[in-house]
Amino acid sequence: MRFLTGLGAEPADPEDIYALLAPGRPVYTLKPPVPLLPEMPAMEAAAAIIRSCLRVARQNEPGIISDLDTEFLHDYRISLRRVRSVLSLFKGVFAAVETLRLKRAFSGLMAVTGRLRDLDVCLLERQRFYAQVPDTLHPGLDSLFAVSEGERKQQHQRLALHLAGARYKWQIAALQAEFAEGAVLGAGAKAEQPALDFAKALIWKRYSKVCRLAAAITPETPDDQVHALRSSCKKLRYLMELFAPLFDNAELKTVLKPLKKLQNTLGRFNDCSVQQAALLDFAASPAATRSIALSAGALIGALHQNQLAARAVVEAKAEAFNSPETQARIRTLFHG
Repeated sequence: MRFLTGLGAEPADPEDIYALLAPGRPVYTLKPPVPLLPEMPAMEAAAAIIRSCLRVARQNEPGIISDLDTEFLHDYRISLRRVRSVLSLFKGVFAAVETLRLKRAFSGLMAVTGRLRDLDVCLLERQRFYAQVPDTLHPGLDSLFAVSEGERKQQHQRLALHLAGARYKWQIAALQAEFAEGAVLGAGAKAEQPALDFAKALIWKRYSKVCRLAAAITPETPDDQVHALRSSCKKLRYLMELFAPLFDNAELKTVLKPLKKLQNTLGRFNDCSVQQAALLDFAASPAATRSIALSAGALIGALHQNQLAARAVVEAKAEAFNSPETQARIRTLFHG
């Protein structure tokens, strides 16, 4: 990179590269800007966000079916998760009966993708897993990953048939129609509240909860409370990112930076916990040979140490996010 820069080369803009590789096609981005205005009704803002997320999800369908890259499924799931966050966190915007119906519909869309994503994550960690156990136990990991690859192939075929099927196409198109511009959904008590006022109140309330949880973190805090902090941080970040067009971009990035650092640490802690549980289940299954069980046991021990290491820095990251400087910025942005 330095060599090329020294010769006068400049970093390429991803959008320019995309335009050359796929001329005439719109530039893909996981989080396209949504045209939100401060005074627009909260329900109109929510519909615009969901409409954008659904569009992104659908852009990833061909890549998932073709199995071009695991990122297609990852982005698809993030987009649908953002929709579910809007439905869950934007309380009072849609009528309660509508919210419940829509949450069930989107949960159903997510459910069929879960196992494939779990297997993708496991297989993507393959090299790191090998590095954490002795070479003598690598044959057991070879067998474990061979079983995982076989199941992944089956799960992908199942999902590809689902996405290509008439039932799914009808369902996702119907959901898109419900959030199309001009479509009418059952309104809740806060449907007409200005988007900016609604966003500030919602973010401030969620931030206050994160602060309470973060302040309570000590070396003796039970793991379930650490997981609760992670969940609240994720919801706070979703709210800030979903409502980002309503706030100063530079100020928002300054606030998001320590939140992301805390969330990343909590994510590593959670990943180790989830991976240990999955390996325990697999080691106890009929598919696990003695060799696989031994390797899985060693890997579980390594993951436990990783989890303890992440757990050890959670308190420091929580304090950094809960610092007086960050508190002052958030108060100015969302409560001033």
